[in-house]
Amino acid sequence: MTPNLSRLLAVAALMLFAVTRVPAQELTEQRVLDTIQAAKKAVTALQKSDGTWDMGGLAIIGEKEMKPGATALVTLALMNCGMTSEDREIRNALRYLRQCELPSSTYVASLHLMVLAMAKDRQDFNRLQLLADRLESSQIVSGNKAGTWDYGINGGLLGGDSSNGQYAVLALYETAHAGIKVKRQTWERARDYWVRNQCPDGGWPYQPGQHSTGSMTAAGIASMVMTSAMLLDDKDVDTKGHPNCCQPPAPETSLERGRAWLTSHFEIGSNPGMGSWLFYYLYGLERAGRLSGQRFFGDHDWYRRGAEFLVKGLDKRINLWVGDKNETEPLLASSFALLFLSKGLAPVLINKLKYEATDGQEGWNQHPYEVRNLTDRISGTERWPKLVTWQTVDLGAVTKHGGVSDLRQAPVLYLCGGEAPKFTNQDIELLRQYVNVGGFILAVNTCGKAAFRESIFSLVQKMYPKGETSLERLKPEHPIFRAEHPIDGKSIELWGADLGCRTSIVYSPEDIACLWNKWSRLEPEKRHIDLKTRVERSMKVGINIVAYATGREPPTKLGIEALANEDGKADNVRRGLLQVAQVRHAGGWDTAPKAARNLLLAVNRTAGLTATTQPGAITLAEPSLAEYSLLVMHGRNRFEMTPAEATRLREYLARGRVLFADACCGATQFDRSFREFCEQVYPEHKLQRIPPEHDLFSAGHEIKKVRRRTFDPADTNRALEGNIVEGEPFLEGIEVDGRYVVIYSKHDISCALERQASLACAGYVPEDATKLAVNIVMYTLQQDLNGSK
Repeated sequence: MTPNLSRLLAVAALMLFAVTRVPAQELTEQRVLDTIQAAKKAVTALQKSDGTWDMGGLAIIGEKEMKPGATALVTLALMNCGMTSEDREIRNALRYLRQCELPSSTYVASLHLMVLAMAKDRQDFNRLQLLADRLESSQIVSGNKAGTWDYGINGGLLGGDSSNGQYAVLALYETAHAGIKVKRQTWERARDYWVRNQCPDGGWPYQPGQHSTGSMTAAGIASMVMTSAMLLDDKDVDTKGHPNCCQPPAPETSLERGRAWLTSHFEIGSNPGMGSWLFYYLYGLERAGRLSGQRFFGDHDWYRRGAEFLVKGLDKRINLWVGDKNETEPLLASSFALLFLSKGLAPVLINKLKYEATDGQEGWNQHPYEVRNLTDRISGTERWPKLVTWQTVDLGAVTKHGGVSDLRQAPVLYLCGGEAPKFTNQDIELLRQYVNVGGFILAVNTCGKAAFRESIFSLVQKMYPKGETSLERLKPEHPIFRAEHPIDGKSIELWGADLGCRTSIVYSPEDIACLWNKWSRLEPEKRHIDLKTRVERSMKVGINIVAYATGREPPTKLGIEALANEDGKADNVRRGLLQVAQVRHAGGWDTAPKAARNLLLAVNRTAGLTATTQPGAITLAEPSLAEYSLLVMHGRNRFEMTPAEATRLREYLARGRVLFADACCGATQFDRSFREFCEQVYPEHKLQRIPPEHDLFSAGHEIKKVRRRTFDPADTNRALEGNIVEGEPFLEGIEVDGRYVVIYSKHDISCALERQASLACAGYVPEDATKLAVNIVMYTLQQDLNGSK
């Protein structure tokens, strides 16, 4: 087959298969978002002129508080779906909630607290404090129901129950996150209630002495996590403010028994042990899974299963959900459904790795709350998503039954311990694959033991036996020391292994996780001032590491699942119609080794082509150069090409071919060298900006605006802003005889194609980088077709 015929067929395929078709039943992030959007539109259309919503079916609350309760629940759901006070519907609802009488129902008071805490408006501080005080004062303080709440502030129908109790705990927990003080005794009573009233089978009942149900067991799990987070103490801290970081943690027996019950009774289509209140149960299941760091209950992926059920179950006639006899009111069922879908979709920031140690102990969980506290501290802070989560991942289960996609559920994999982990060769290969597809490993020595240190250095060596990288102490000017907070890199010892575009493995010999474990929004009384200082310092180090690794832009749960599935695809196309080669040079030609492959996968996915997914790697002097339709090139450092190589490239490009290049992370050294090289090849032409209206920007995707991360490497005393600017795409090129033979981006594309970009990487965000790169390939094919006619 001649080269021209190959290219003609490739472009014909491009025109025939311009859109990739997704299987109708496949659960994707977009399907979930479309479902949320449809329901949001239907819900907001039911808002009354005074900013309220009303619903029937909740007579137990009382007619007087029906409207405030319904309005608060719906507003909470809509705000979790991304609406803010900038939206008219939310603004009007908040105005009503701020002016209405203080509620006397536990449910309604709790919902009001959660809404106002989420609004984060200073004008609400007094109302928040009044509501929190009212809720605290109504907690039952004696009898077998001490620690929970009744339906009303001044008592109620049943003398207290677990359902009212979980909503009060949840509301006070969110209020504490908003800066309102809640008494320690309130948390102690609440925790004692849940411990005391756990059933023998491990679940929790609605009323003490009754049988376990799914909704109440989910409530018990979430309440145990929330109360434990607010009841940290300093019993293990010495007189100098140093905690005993090597003391084994106390077992969380009640929490583990609760999770075991939910695992063995797991259902999605009904509330286990109850048969009603399904949507109420699903919202509780979301809290139980998210707050306790569980992706699975047993083999059940609770979010995926629940999202599939809700996406399919939306009543398309009204774009709302309708429940059973207790949830027939569509606004009630739909509010719970939207809370499940939106909060459960939150980005999983960190996977905590569960592994087997050489001493047989569970050293991986030496500090049970460290990752929970770190993500809690990050959630909702400036420049971060409003909610980020964490979860535990079992390496043994992943190695036996899963794959790298399971590790890719989070952009950061956290590994801690004192003794050496027992990693098999299969485990090591899995970790290597995880890093190679964009993952980041953070290892912390929890007791400063030599065995763990040696195992981490050995792990990196085994992952990269050819010496591709090794752990080296990070220099004080490394971007990680100012990724979020400017901190002193001289006094903080971190070791890192550089791979491609960034440092991808970081090891801390200092037990910073022990101090994360001590962080709480309700700080123990009389805490030693030195401990306070050290906790804050360690938190800043942890936040900086995670900010550097993620760029503060972790994908949503289903979004990163899609990435993981794409990364796991086999390279089935070896000799496709489009052959691509990567140019070898001395300036870091393989900085982003998977970028060209990922580009070709994206081209095949977008255009239905059969481009090879195994690009070649050649020098410009090799005779096989003419066999390739497209050359790609990137780097970070200076390089030089010989006059002969410049001549070979010019001859290659004169045959209707194209060179596509970019500077990894906007590297100025590569940028200067590439411009000098272009002058060698075409002394009569210069790189010039390609007009934003050029056909290239509509060759595949319609690209009008793109997002790009900016980075100032000069100012080392300030935190990295990681600013995302939006504007017209900027590409440069050399045009010869009416077509671009060289297309160049001084802003990073290749690292973004690998999703290896960090806050310190100036360039296009991954989604827009992929669109630009695909358009460049499709444009060159179209030009080739035109030139062949």
